[in-house]
Amino acid sequence: MRLSLLLVPALLLWSCTTRSNHEITGTGGLNYDQLASNFLDPPQEARPKALWTWLNGNVDLAMLTREMREAREKGLGGFDIWDVGMLVDQDSIVPKGPAFMGSESINAIAHALSEAKKFDMEMGLTISSSWNAGGSWVKEEHGVMGLFRSTMVVNGPGSRELDIPVSSIGTQIGKADSNPKPRRLEFDSSGLPAFRKDVALLAVPLREDSVVSITEIVDLTDQLGQGAIKWDIPEGKWQLIRYTCMPTGQPLAVPSANSKGLMIDHFSAGAMESHLNHFFRKLKPKIGDFEDSPLLYFYTDSYEANSAAWTPKMPEEFRRLRGYEMTAYLPVLDGFTIENRDLSERFKYDYRKTLSDLIIANHYALGKKLCNEQGIGFAAEAGGPGPPVHNVPFQDLAALGALDIPRGEFWYEHPKGEKHMNELQIIKGISSAAHIYNKKFVEAESFTSIWLWQEGPRDLKPVADKAFCEGLNRIVYHTFPHIPEGAGHPGWIYNFGTVMNTHRSWWPKSRGWNDYLGRVSYVLQQGNFVADVAYYYGNEAPNFVGHKRTFPWLGEGYDYDVINTEILLDSIDVADGRLVLPHGQSYSILVLPDDKRMDLGVMKKIEYLVNNGATIVGPKPLTVYGLNDYADREKQLSGIANRLWGPCDR
Repeated sequence: MRLSLLLVPALLLWSCTTRSNHEITGTGGLNYDQLASNFLDPPQEARPKALWTWLNGNVDLAMLTREMREAREKGLGGFDIWDVGMLVDQDSIVPKGPAFMGSESINAIAHALSEAKKFDMEMGLTISSSWNAGGSWVKEEHGVMGLFRSTMVVNGPGSRELDIPVSSIGTQIGKADSNPKPRRLEFDSSGLPAFRKDVALLAVPLREDSVVSITEIVDLTDQLGQGAIKWDIPEGKWQLIRYTCMPTGQPLAVPSANSKGLMIDHFSAGAMESHLNHFFRKLKPKIGDFEDSPLLYFYTDSYEANSAAWTPKMPEEFRRLRGYEMTAYLPVLDGFTIENRDLSERFKYDYRKTLSDLIIANHYALGKKLCNEQGIGFAAEAGGPGPPVHNVPFQDLAALGALDIPRGEFWYEHPKGEKHMNELQIIKGISSAAHIYNKKFVEAESFTSIWLWQEGPRDLKPVADKAFCEGLNRIVYHTFPHIPEGAGHPGWIYNFGTVMNTHRSWWPKSRGWNDYLGRVSYVLQQGNFVADVAYYYGNEAPNFVGHKRTFPWLGEGYDYDVINTEILLDSIDVADGRLVLPHGQSYSILVLPDDKRMDLGVMKKIEYLVNNGATIVGPKPLTVYGLNDYADREKQLSGIANRLWGPCDR
């Protein structure tokens, strides 16, 4: 497709001098002597931290103290406590320890926090045993939800009584060829989960091309719950579809042996509030006010609840967010085309965008709000990886911007090769989010691998430097296994990661390595990022920034951030021809996505930016996202686009 580029107000020439990607444009009031001093001895907030794995919940209080003391001496800045099970333990070597968040577990957490205060270490706590958020205390109505279907084909005309049962879901979750797990559900006498909620009962005419008019779909939902339904069937062949919301029973990924439980429904505010309140209630009597504790944040891992696609309040939330009822359009999710392909695709966009909006608001933003009310922060690995690695349903920049501390990940090496390594290089999106939402820290789960003890600093430095060049400014080792007395050498470890702990052969000489990571991180935590280009990545959902790429037309030595709709609408302005954010971040040029769709509000903002001297490059948009009132919105968008681009073929 040929693109007609908009260059306003004048042709942009790539003639400026190549600059460092991290010029210190502001130092928070620090003078040179302070900067030099902190560079030589980085503060704790710049030093590497580690995921402190407590395998199967086993904890040795004396060894916790020893590990913390040695970590402090070797230049680490803190730990994230992570109760987790074993992926591989064929001979059952690691004993089953106490349940996560039981009394013994809480005593160990309290001990670790007490020692952290003595050693001036910063602490986080993962809010589940393994991942994702969840636990043994999660009720089925707060667990991961799915939209299940049962179908029946009938022929008309004729009046009939029909019994459309609720879909059975089976006892296993996952595909038969990919190691399915038992659903963690209690089934009632009917063989179904005790919690279930009818969504709709629709009758759809069956045709070879699966194209139907919305006026042809018959809504029989009001008859559900009354036994057999009575329907005067019109002429033709019909498919009845009963949609039911039920928990999927998706368990925690790799919990410690006595800590099994459900993942929570990440789209539900009630589920998130109940989950966090459990931690608040359990911890506060033992550790007191969080504000007086070295526990600085709760943490949750990358979203991997791959069975989720629904939440009990989905129809109401869809109506609130998208402005119309979704019920009649549900068959689109089952392969039917309603009216035409364009209209059906607009509904699917609205459905995906609603899932994204709900998880951002009800999990990430609400998590931050509830934690902040208790005097602590909220951190999450909310940048993916998205598809094709995981079925993550949201826009990463908005999710990351909703947090106190955005976190990504990068691997040392992966057995599937470079392509998979790129899919797991989750740094550029994290740094972009930190830059545009004014977050100080760009963290990453660091050096993940399956090689465990096989690498040392010489091996790890190039991948760390690559991550720093993408914007990383705080290392979180994956992982620092806690080794109780009696576990031997090299001790009990989680089956993934690059091991960094007191049992490494090079541990006694690790101070210089940790100082290096801390010094680079400290410098990169100062000031604003120097980027030439802001790439707007559109308003599709899901949407992910991906790994850092070189764009041939941009040229070497120039860098970029990716921005989203929220920042473009609410925060960006123009000053002296540059696109600027309130905290001082700025860009020379805005590049639009190669997408014929654009949000009408964004189109209006682009016109404002152009009229005030901004330089913007991109194809002419032709239509709007979504279904509601799209014809009127498209007419308005076309008027603005014609004023800015004039006649062109995009």
